[in-house]
Amino acid sequence: MVKHKILFVDDEVNTLSAFKRIFFNHDELEIFTARDGVEGLKILGLNNDIDLVISDMRMPQLKGSDFLTYVKDKYPNVLRIMLTGYADMSTTLEAINKGEVYRFLTKPWNDDDLKITVLKSLEYADLRKRNEEMSKIIWRKNRELKMLNESLEDKVKKRTSQLEKAIEKLKEMTEVLKQNFQEVIVLLTGIISLFHKDLAAHSKRVAGLAEALCNKLAIDNEEKEIIIQAAFLHDIGLVGASEEIYSGNIDKLDEKSRNFYLYHPVIGEKIVGAVKTLRKIARIIRFHHEEYNGTGFPDKLRNGRIPLGAQIIKIASDFDDFRFKRGLSIDDALKAIKEGSYKSYDPDIVNTFMKIQSDSSTQQKSPITRIKVKDLQPGMYLIDEITLENGVLLVPKGVLIEEVILKKIKTFSSLLRLDREVEIKHIEENVV
Repeated sequence: MVKHKILFVDDEVNTLSAFKRIFFNHDELEIFTARDGVEGLKILGLNNDIDLVISDMRMPQLKGSDFLTYVKDKYPNVLRIMLTGYADMSTTLEAINKGEVYRFLTKPWNDDDLKITVLKSLEYADLRKRNEEMSKIIWRKNRELKMLNESLEDKVKKRTSQLEKAIEKLKEMTEVLKQNFQEVIVLLTGIISLFHKDLAAHSKRVAGLAEALCNKLAIDNEEKEIIIQAAFLHDIGLVGASEEIYSGNIDKLDEKSRNFYLYHPVIGEKIVGAVKTLRKIARIIRFHHEEYNGTGFPDKLRNGRIPLGAQIIKIASDFDDFRFKRGLSIDDALKAIKEGSYKSYDPDIVNTFMKIQSDSSTQQKSPITRIKVKDLQPGMYLIDEITLENGVLLVPKGVLIEEVILKKIKTFSSLLRLDREVEIKHIEENVV
């Protein structure tokens, strides 16, 4: 019995055949193929219950990015996956901006990775449908409750109980949808890793420093999560830039390169802000080069007008640049940060950052334990980072394991080695 319908669009006959062969034994799937976007649109017009569209970027007649944009506008409930070569940076970002793709896959693909991605995408499609249905049920039941009069007290109690159960179920399903938010972040960080390893490493370190600052400043968990994700993506606007531009030494750049560097926070905002659920993150990315005294870019904001998350990332990113781009020692890098008080940085955040570094350097050394990923428990402090098999960061090092992280690991369990060992400490060991 057919449960899901998939449309695969590629101008290469061999690629279409290879895709159908991978899912040959999946009777629950009906596969449609098209040689170009125009043919794909015809198939969509004749089959309005297609769940998933996978499209190559480079095709005749209609570009993959334009095809995906049309699918998004005409069939918004159809999930979209982009198939691209490693060199297609501009079209990759174009499709993300215009087509709001759910995933991207590289050519040539790994058969197992492709199958896992497709099946998980269809699981998410089912979840989204059930969530919409549940929302309609709740709306109906809520309206019924309002229409009941006081003489039907027993009936009201019964309906109220049903409503509470429905709301609880919706909360559970919403929690799973939050995992999709994390998957979008993984997709974007994967793009950074794919095109610039040094930039990806910088972003991971900055995210770790930003998290430590958030904890010390007692920022609530929801805002902290937004700041950490912004730290991972703060330099996505530099993806594809030359080494000279990436170095950030503005004085040595020609006018064109200098203008590109000064505009990269805006580029980053546009890339990330194309996904509606990431707009708060995008806003922080835009302002992460603003300075306390108003001499930063792109908007020359001053102290209180700069979002707190952007100020945190500014200090963390500059400290990492002092260490790894300029090659300064920790002491010299801290000195440079301190000298930037009132000029580049909020002095209160600087003092907090100094306290973190001081605590880190004087804390007692406690035994480090090695443990398998599948055995991680809440309260353990992660010394190593956890990455997927393709090298994409899943959990950064230096974080405290909580239930939400364990759920994230479970979600991606098929894409990582659960028997891999990582180094941990326990929370009672006063790890900073």
